[in-house]
Amino acid sequence: MSDKRDRPPSLLGDSCSEGTSGLEVVQARFAGRRRSSFEDLVSGYSSMRVLTYSNSVSMIGRAAELLDRMEIVFGCEDVIGSTAAYFQFQEQLIKELVDEVRGKDALEQKISSGDVRLYVATETVNHEKLFLLEGERGRRVITGSANFSERAFSGRQNESYICFEDDPEAWEYFDEKYERIKAASTTSISKRAVLAGGFSPEHLPALSFEEDSGGITVAVGKPPAPSVVHKVIVTRPSRKYEGMSQVIPSRNGRANIDLQRASRAIRYIKSNSRTEGANPEEYLSVYPESGEVVVSGVVLDLEPEKPDVARDVRLLLEYFRGYENFRGDAKKLARDYFTFMAWLYAGPFVCDLRNAALSREEHVLDYPTFGILYGKSNCGKSELVRTLLVSMFQREGFLKNEWFTRTRMEGLMVQNKRYPLAFDDLDRTRFNTHAVALIKDDYLTLDEYPVTVLSMNAEQDTFGTEVRKRALIFYTNASLPDHVGESRKLASDVRRTRRELGNALYREYLRRALVALREERSRDILAFSSEILHGIFAEHCEGELPAWCRITSMADYERSKHDKVRDELLQLMRHAPDAWKRDASKVVLRLADIHDLRKLKKDVPDYLLASGSRGNALVFEARDLEEFLGRLPLERPGLSGLLARLFKGRG
Repeated sequence: MSDKRDRPPSLLGDSCSEGTSGLEVVQARFAGRRRSSFEDLVSGYSSMRVLTYSNSVSMIGRAAELLDRMEIVFGCEDVIGSTAAYFQFQEQLIKELVDEVRGKDALEQKISSGDVRLYVATETVNHEKLFLLEGERGRRVITGSANFSERAFSGRQNESYICFEDDPEAWEYFDEKYERIKAASTTSISKRAVLAGGFSPEHLPALSFEEDSGGITVAVGKPPAPSVVHKVIVTRPSRKYEGMSQVIPSRNGRANIDLQRASRAIRYIKSNSRTEGANPEEYLSVYPESGEVVVSGVVLDLEPEKPDVARDVRLLLEYFRGYENFRGDAKKLARDYFTFMAWLYAGPFVCDLRNAALSREEHVLDYPTFGILYGKSNCGKSELVRTLLVSMFQREGFLKNEWFTRTRMEGLMVQNKRYPLAFDDLDRTRFNTHAVALIKDDYLTLDEYPVTVLSMNAEQDTFGTEVRKRALIFYTNASLPDHVGESRKLASDVRRTRRELGNALYREYLRRALVALREERSRDILAFSSEILHGIFAEHCEGELPAWCRITSMADYERSKHDKVRDELLQLMRHAPDAWKRDASKVVLRLADIHDLRKLKKDVPDYLLASGSRGNALVFEARDLEEFLGRLPLERPGLSGLLARLFKGRG
């Protein structure tokens, strides 16, 4: 090989490294031309390295039959610039590669042995097309306008092929360029991704690097003059990749992806992969006889390592500790959210318990299939659902609210089997139109079906008796002001918790639950579940458990489920004392706004109301109302006199 000093000088210098200004011009001398084919071009060579920006994946199989070893760098200049488009490009590439390999044993063997290696670009690098061939015939460099595609090598389109035959200087120059581009701006496509037989987000090259690699950096600055392909992918990204810029933020046109961000991105993609008609990632089945739990086709390991369980317990204790920063009754909020956690964790078993109760002609309302969280904005309900889903299944997504209809829900239930359905920020109209009928359907005919979570704002502030007695409903008036420093810090802490949170705690919970459920008997679903959770937390908590982490029951829930209307009645007593009158054993409330009165009547338990409630008046049984409000209000300033007058002489 000749010395670099003998090489003819380029017009604008030797270096083509990043940051060098000016155009790089390779000087060459025309020696002739001839007609050829792809087979002719590679004949006599045993290995080939390719840099290409448009490709026909079928060319890989074709080339692999002619060569012993091959290495390909797939560029994506047309789509780098959008995080969503970049991931979608990688998915399409992986799927095409999987299809190409399927049924081709020789190609599969070469990929498995490492004789075929595949890479994908992470940067908007040179728009170079380059083929480097080596073998008994010597060394050949092919460059020009032709990409590695069937069309480019068909001879039917106008392409330039510049060929250097056994030219040491050309080989040194292009070999160095290829290796520099590969080392500096690509990531490997794993064998597992191509040989798996199907696509999974873990197969995306940008998310499947080794743990000790330190991560990768992807250029997401807008490329100049996007092509038609770029416009199609960028303007119509798949739903599962929408919002990726929030999961993997960029700065100055570059996105750094480390192991934690990759794990978070995989969870996000999986959580948004489903459509109304296809559900590849969110279905769950339980097999009590074998003790197996299968999530999305994968059998869960129900023997988690103790340190992993302890880590999840620690993270959830930290998460719940964040509620101490909330304004309002934060202690009650934490207790209610733990009760909700106990119900959701037991969700996969609710269908079995209900079906068994039906077969014994027992009461099924103690096994609610709907859980409703509602209250003020910033009360943490949506984040709670996301965090609990991550702790259970390592996924956190909500379904589209337009899917929540009476006609669509049964299909979703069949798809999910026992995997919870979750809807966020459901509006009043959709709830009233569809939820009431769905919640009142006590006699589902499916063998297995999921529980359903509804997160709602306080505007949905009334629930009829039929809904209240069938659904698990939690209202909170505690919230975190969004303008304070605690809010920003807590949001950061929640994101960190979800990044680090595994599902070891839930796998341990499932193991214990399956053992306990082998004994067929009637159960209090909240007592059953909260006792298991309390036991796991107690075993792995350093020090005393917080007060919210306690064994609870359906009876405890029944006593607290009317907290919202209780608060409203007490507020009316404090701020509108003239609206209340005592009449014998009755207490009468009159409001000028009939609409407000009707809403209140809908929330008030039926047993509190006496006959005579009509128009702008609600008539309560004095004894029942006092017991409902409890003794505590007598201690509140401004209420003691009114309450003494209303409830004196109780019979």
